Amino acid sequence: MSGTRTFLLELHCEEIPARFLAPLAEDFSAAFTAWANSKGIGALGLEAFYSPRKLAWRVQGLPVAQSDQTETQVGPPQRMCVDEAGKPTIQGLKFAEKWGVDFGAVRFEQPAGKKEPCAVVTITKQGRPTMDLLAEALPGLIAGLHVPKAMRWGKSEFEFVRPIRNLLCLFGEQVVPITVDGVAATATTWGHRLFHRQHPEPVEIQTPGAYETALEAAGVVVSVNVRRARIAEQLDQLAAEAGGRVVADAELLDTLAEIVEFPKIVRGDFPADFLELPKEVLVTSLREHQKSFCIENAKGELLPRFLTAANRPDDPEGFVKAGNEWVLKARLYDARFFFAEDRKQPLSERLEKLKALTFQRELGSYYDKTGRVVALTKALATRLSNDDDHINAALEAARMAKCDLRTLMVGEFPELQGVMGGEYLKGEGADPEVWMAVKEQYRPAGAEDAIPGTPMGCLLSLCDKLDTVVGCFAVGLIPSGSKDPLALRRAGQGIVRILWEQGWAFTPGELAASALRVVGTKATKPAAETTEALQSFFRDRVAYQLDLAGYVGSVRRSALAAGWEDLADLKARCEALSAFAEDTRFASLAQSAKRIGNILKDEVPAERFDGGLLTQGEEKVLAERLEKLESTPDQASLLAALADLAEPLEAFFNAVMVKCEDEKLRAARLSLLHRLRRAFLRVADFSLWQ
Repeated sequence: MSGTRTFLLELHCEEIPARFLAPLAEDFSAAFTAWANSKGIGALGLEAFYSPRKLAWRVQGLPVAQSDQTETQVGPPQRMCVDEAGKPTIQGLKFAEKWGVDFGAVRFEQPAGKKEPCAVVTITKQGRPTMDLLAEALPGLIAGLHVPKAMRWGKSEFEFVRPIRNLLCLFGEQVVPITVDGVAATATTWGHRLFHRQHPEPVEIQTPGAYETALEAAGVVVSVNVRRARIAEQLDQLAAEAGGRVVADAELLDTLAEIVEFPKIVRGDFPADFLELPKEVLVTSLREHQKSFCIENAKGELLPRFLTAANRPDDPEGFVKAGNEWVLKARLYDARFFFAEDRKQPLSERLEKLKALTFQRELGSYYDKTGRVVALTKALATRLSNDDDHINAALEAARMAKCDLRTLMVGEFPELQGVMGGEYLKGEGADPEVWMAVKEQYRPAGAEDAIPGTPMGCLLSLCDKLDTVVGCFAVGLIPSGSKDPLALRRAGQGIVRILWEQGWAFTPGELAASALRVVGTKATKPAAETTEALQSFFRDRVAYQLDLAGYVGSVRRSALAAGWEDLADLKARCEALSAFAEDTRFASLAQSAKRIGNILKDEVPAERFDGGLLTQGEEKVLAERLEKLESTPDQASLLAALADLAEPLEAFFNAVMVKCEDEKLRAARLSLLHRLRRAFLRVADFSLWQ
């Protein structure tokens, strides 16, 4: 048999939770690919589809059968297989019989690892039909899918995320004969529930290539990527028709694409008086309660309209629109009630209530955390400013930062912590720097998020994250592998990003030391052990920051190895190195740097040397260049001088024997190389420049 066919598998289930869809699709894709490769049939064209009730995979170009396989089998030594007359012995005959060949097909060779010639036979196995292989493997591959919350139904022993109601399995136009949990494979599937009210029969799939078209005609867009693109297009179109633009929310867009079968967006309205609520409250309420998008005008002000998914191709009589408006209105009344109740007392009155809210068992309550953050803020603010009013404002922001955790609004929407504190302080007439800092304290929330927009916000965010990271390390909560308590890696990255972008003259090491002093007796781990762990942690975060900043690998490795704690200096060195990254002279310089490192590996050179001891022209040139290198103040000029040094260094190593017999000359040459390397390390460790 020859040729290829397309394979299609679909599991049609009861409604699958959205968070399980992508992992299950990826899990089966990986398992099927590994299996196909092990059988020699490959699965390069694999596509995964999923919707709320479907998981499907299609592979184009699967061969109809395996290729014939040849195997070489090695038997006993030749002396045991034939006698002195060259006739086969019983052992030789049994070896041929074992592999189903005539003794004449046996040859004698000396295989690798054998000390003498042995009996060898080559066996050709005919490739099996792919249909048979699929029928054998698929039930096990499906049963092997990892489901975090697997369940059984009825008397069945089969465990899966939801009951399987239909199994579509085609290889070309043929049905693959498999059964999973009592459901036998067919060439049919089911479309949207509303479609089957008028069309009670299942949807027939003639060929795997007709899968998406047939299902869309039945009310299901099975590709999540197609659904996402159509939703985004409709959102933009309907928002523009309403005179505004969509308030961007990539996570909500992904959610809608996962929870609907047919991407239909409808626009609704809500009473304009709800616009008195803070923008963040409205956006969050609509997103969390109704999976709806807000619309804003060119100034960023919300319009009294929203966009949501209908999960059907039409909205007869406007029922979907009206239903969403009715539910949303009730939710917004709740939000307005929470907002009004929270403002009946000043935010400061909730400070004492933080004593009843645990931050972490060993580190105490949020009241305790607030005290530590205030102490850190005072220590750092006095280094950044001499203005007492500014320092006092920063301390006030630190005191008020966590008070909104005891508000009704944050109790309903935890993601609004910080935001609501800022809004309530703003309403109380607080200093703009204070309420803005409180509102921005959790930024950056991720790699794509910006740091706080004000210096005071950056300071508060830095101190809050620093207390979280150092405090957790001090009580033994340290990230490892996939385990990351309290999202410490994200907090650590936020600290590094703020230092990186603000250019403040704080090093992670000294910040950690300050935070450890504030943690004080609550620490349960030795200070030296905690400090060492924090150094490694922050170095990794700085390395990741260089990656985020887009520097190439050679720049990142060499600059980081030459020193990483002074982030302003590191940034300047990376910028300077990037300007020279394509200079071919640095490849030669890198080789010379490695040679210098190898020569000085077991040496302790003196800082000074007598240049008069140098005898050869090549080393005298280096000595002259050394003075210029050591007196060059800025990174760019130093790099230009180092690039010009590539040729003289190569000439030096070609002509000069560093470790010569003359002890004084040898010491002078070693000192020269030592000081050259020290000049290199002002910018980078060029031995890592690859």
